[in-house]
Amino acid sequence: MACVGLLACVIGWNSPRHLIAQEPGEAAATTPPHQPDRQSNQTDRQSNFTDDPAARTVLQQVLERLAYGAPFDCKVRQRIQTTGREVIGAGTGSYLQVGGGTSQFSFQMTLHDGVSQHALQQISDGRLAWTRREIAGDVRLSRVDVGWLDEGARLAAEVPRLRPSMLIGGPGEMLDVIARDYDLKLGTSTLGQQELYVVIGNLKTDKRDELRQMLGGRRWPAHLPTRVNIAIAKNDDLETNFGRGLPVRIEHWGDPVNSTEGTRNSESSLASGRQMISLLEFYSIKPINPPPVERFRFENQDAEIDFTNETARYEARFGIRVSSLESRPLR
Repeated sequence: MACVGLLACVIGWNSPRHLIAQEPGEAAATTPPHQPDRQSNQTDRQSNFTDDPAARTVLQQVLERLAYGAPFDCKVRQRIQTTGREVIGAGTGSYLQVGGGTSQFSFQMTLHDGVSQHALQQISDGRLAWTRREIAGDVRLSRVDVGWLDEGARLAAEVPRLRPSMLIGGPGEMLDVIARDYDLKLGTSTLGQQELYVVIGNLKTDKRDELRQMLGGRRWPAHLPTRVNIAIAKNDDLETNFGRGLPVRIEHWGDPVNSTEGTRNSESSLASGRQMISLLEFYSIKPINPPPVERFRFENQDAEIDFTNETARYEARFGIRVSSLESRPLR
């Protein structure tokens, strides 16, 4: 199953407005449009981005909030960019998270690039998680048997608080990937009148080396993110009295524009600034009553298309083995 971010990596994304994160204890920053990310770059240079346990704790709390918190739905806005071309998907996405330990969610996004329509749908009822991806008319389906993975985790060892089914698909998987692949630091910011925590991530050196090896000497792709900013609501929304601890914005950035592809960032390259390649915004967040489980069962309207069972790939991710599952494409 592809995480939400993979659609963005295929198509690319961008926004002219971004967060300026500040260290805890400093005054919160505003976020005017078109202003360079100076404070964040200073953080990189001063600390060489040593992983901060406080940031990791905050990100873990966000994941637990999604998995066990009250149900909500929201709208999703996405801006993407690839090779200098901006692709905008505004008001065409939605995200519904049941929480309460159910592992049920629905995420969908439709994008237009001026020529073609692209769409991503991910949905899970806690037993089966499906992804339907359509890029320029090419439709692909995949499924993960998350119920089997949860059972495998239960039999293999003590059941983790965040079960595999809670970390597969949707924003939950995106945040889990960031937690694994990035060194994290904690800052603060504001967006309008909203106070935010910002978890700032730099791609880990060993992950960068792994990706460089996979590239086999080819140029570091411009759409491959090496920096992330995750904005998290510090307080409940005044109108809905809801939303504290939920992500409201996830930014992905590439290497500084003058850095050598695939190499570690230098102070001079950081000073040159980065290119934002993705922006995902969650807005109009409101509490809801939990929908019936039938709401999260995938209705396959592409019966003629083979789907791929990706469960085996997640066995490796979670260190479990469910021997009765097959990983080959199924009908």
